[in-house]
Amino acid sequence: MSGVSSNPQMEAEQALLGALLLSPGQLDSVAPWLDPGHFYRPAHAALYEVLLTQRAAGHLGLTEDASKEQLRDWALGAMSAAAKASRGFTPGYGATLMAACPVSRHASAYGRMVLEGAIRRRVHESAHRLQYAARTGSLERTLELTGALREAINEMAGSWRSLDERPRPLPGPWPLELTEVVREKTLQHESAMLSSVTALPDGLVEITRWLRPADFLDAGHRAVYKALTALAHRSEPIDQLTVLWEAQHRGAIASGAITADGVRAVTRSGFSGDPQYWAERVLRASLLRQATISAGVVRLLARDSSLPAARLLGSALHALGSAEDVQDRWRSANNLPHGSDPPPAPAVAAERRQAARARTPVTVPNPGTAMSPAQDAVSPRAVIRSTR
Repeated sequence: MSGVSSNPQMEAEQALLGALLLSPGQLDSVAPWLDPGHFYRPAHAALYEVLLTQRAAGHLGLTEDASKEQLRDWALGAMSAAAKASRGFTPGYGATLMAACPVSRHASAYGRMVLEGAIRRRVHESAHRLQYAARTGSLERTLELTGALREAINEMAGSWRSLDERPRPLPGPWPLELTEVVREKTLQHESAMLSSVTALPDGLVEITRWLRPADFLDAGHRAVYKALTALAHRSEPIDQLTVLWEAQHRGAIASGAITADGVRAVTRSGFSGDPQYWAERVLRASLLRQATISAGVVRLLARDSSLPAARLLGSALHALGSAEDVQDRWRSANNLPHGSDPPPAPAVAAERRQAARARTPVTVPNPGTAMSPAQDAVSPRAVIRSTR
């Protein structure tokens, strides 16, 4: 194994292990909260586990009046055992570790550095897995890994024994990267939902309980949905003209979010599909997008070495909250308790699927250049790669 590393994280691991070889009594200051799994290098984890084992066995090198021979046996015995436990560790590397330790009595400070590195890796890796699942459209895995990321954050906060819940301001926004196929499909589902609910508005108030305007990818579609919900909550008639009138009153036409022709196109009558079915499709797409965004933010936080561990953990929880909000609404829409898995596809009512599939696929309207995709769905464009 090579000598002293130029990587601060590796330097911290080397300094800590060197301190524990030189001053066995320092182990008591880190053992209660630092685990072998917190080390990046397996060889370092192996040596630390050996040291914990020697401590549990009551090695004489840990006594206050330990002799030089006992201290020597502590270090040499640990290095020999670690070499047997890990192919990446050689007995001679122990001397390198001791040389890498600036001050042996600072072991606790070095241990906190090691733990902070472990926090960054654990949070980043958990967010990476979540982001990948959301990008690939796996709803079940997205829900599962969102819970796993929160669990990882809470677990590391318990190890760190501190949590700063002030969110870290982030630069941005970045455009959310969607494939053309995903974008086209999403806009079709949004258009289908708006058209069907205009024709069959009776269930709209119930839909508004779990579907928000922010769940729509397109800014024009959000404006139309806001107009629809406003009419429904005032118990006013809903049709193509009343929706256009409401959208105009709400400033959607003047702001350029959508054109009058665009409103007419997405609220055209004669649609026979089930509004709730399409509303759930809109919410599902929103769930995957928001999970992608939140996971990207968490990854960016974890890669920011200037961010203290406590604030990283608090900021990560804050970022994850946006994804969890959408997922909670998904569960409400499907009558599931929070924290449960989504229903399998066969659980969807057969009549709803038949009604939705019997129609001709919706053609996304082209109301004019003013109709554009939502610009507030943003995500850090972090490169997906391992932190190792």
